[in-house]
Amino acid sequence: MKAYQGRPAGIVSRTVANVVDAGVVAVVLGVLYLAVLAVLFALDPVRFHPPVLGSGKIVPAGIGVAVLYLTVAWCGTGRTLGDQLLGLRVIDRHGRPPRVAVALVRAVTCVLFALGLLWVLAGARRRSVQDVLLRTSVIYDWNPHARPETSPVRHEVGPERRSQAEGTRKFRRR
Repeated sequence: MKAYQGRPAGIVSRTVANVVDAGVVAVVLGVLYLAVLAVLFALDPVRFHPPVLGSGKIVPAGIGVAVLYLTVAWCGTGRTLGDQLLGLRVIDRHGRPPRVAVALVRAVTCVLFALGLLWVLAGARRRSVQDVLLRTSVIYDWNPHARPETSPVRHEVGPERRSQAEGTRKFRRR
């Protein structure tokens, strides 16, 4: 596993992590539904009938829960439960967990355009459409206690960005 530490995650690992996360979202939705049932029963136990939920209510609720779950996890530790189980971490171009706005946009695009993950197959850097657009990456990172600043992702910066950064540093010194 150490050989892969800090390297971009592949499609299989990312897909399995996404399936685990979909399960987490389904469980949260089930718990929320049970909570609504409990409140309705407590308010009027005699006339209580469980509400029938159609896709018009379930789909938006699922999207909302998924976006909230992904956003909080990614901007906090860079990991969802699925990522934690598979040793993955979402990072920004500086090797840190994405900021709230980036995590939110990434979550929305991942939920609404899940097929963007297939772009991982197209390049050596294994980045989804969302990663390319938002300058994020998903890497293998099995150390749950590593500080994000020490994440081994500095190699992600291409030679053109590295030379720009070095030129900027040289310019600032003068």
